[in-house]
Amino acid sequence: MTERKEEHDSQPVNDSNVVNTRIGSGSDHTVFLNFLGRPVVTLEFDGPYGVYHSMYDDFFWMNHFGDPGYKYHAAMSQLWGVTALRLAQADVLPLDFEFYGNTVNQFLSELEKNERFDPAKLQLTSAHKAVMELASAAAQTNALLAKATTAGILDANQLTAINQSLMQGEANFILPEGIPGRPWFKHLLYSSRFTYAHLELPAITEAVEAGNWTEAQRQTEILTRAINAETNLMRQIAHQVQPRVD
Repeated sequence: MTERKEEHDSQPVNDSNVVNTRIGSGSDHTVFLNFLGRPVVTLEFDGPYGVYHSMYDDFFWMNHFGDPGYKYHAAMSQLWGVTALRLAQADVLPLDFEFYGNTVNQFLSELEKNERFDPAKLQLTSAHKAVMELASAAAQTNALLAKATTAGILDANQLTAINQSLMQGEANFILPEGIPGRPWFKHLLYSSRFTYAHLELPAITEAVEAGNWTEAQRQTEILTRAINAETNLMRQIAHQVQPRVD
């Protein structure tokens, strides 16, 4: 199995690279993210695992080789517990759409480096501009929410409305009819290839790789509208907070 080069990044860990945003398929998150458009998170320790899906993948191997003393199991259980508490006790859900905007901008730049991408036939300028506007609007909203929650000036009704709006954010990237040729996969940003391999901006990427520039342009316009809807959502949330902060 080919390993992803980003798993061997030697850069110091920070907020921008601690999360693996090239997630592919083949796990329990798939139906929630790719089909339903719900935020997902996977926490894992990774490494060589030669007995996977074999007769040797048993308690003896785990007890003697995989995790003697079950220290990694215990650490992961604690990490999941802290994550669950963080989500359950948050006044405002910790969903960062500034990071999302910056990440999608990276996806667009990577697509432009695809060997089959032809800048004479497809321009992603409008999409780049849209995601940077999203990142900017989300940064302003994040700052307002941080200030408001620290000051404790948001009442229960406001918090409920804000959290419901934040939960809508992922659904804005769902294409009801699905991506062309693969209607089960409905997310505009995330899918997988016909293996488990990750595939970002699937509708545009597959159109580019097929040389279908008309479809690639159409899907770019669909993506840009979805990003603009996300930006408007961030501004709506900011408007809910702004009067009370001032």
